[in-house]
Amino acid sequence: MGRVRNWIETRFSVMVRSLGLHRIEVRSYWGLVARVNLILLVHNLIRSRVLLKMARGEL
Repeated sequence: MGRVRNWIETRFSVMVRSLGLHRIEVRSYWGLVARVNLILLVHNLIRSRVLLKMARGEL
């Protein structure tokens, strides 16, 4: 259980630092929800390399 928790916390801290989750400035709850969803979408696209393919014009 400790290894799984450590893995999750490490991934979460990397995502927080690299995607700027520690400095979200929103005015409402729904703004926060939208911002976090956008950050998670970008994270998933980066992990799947879709953004790299789009930048190269492969899609």
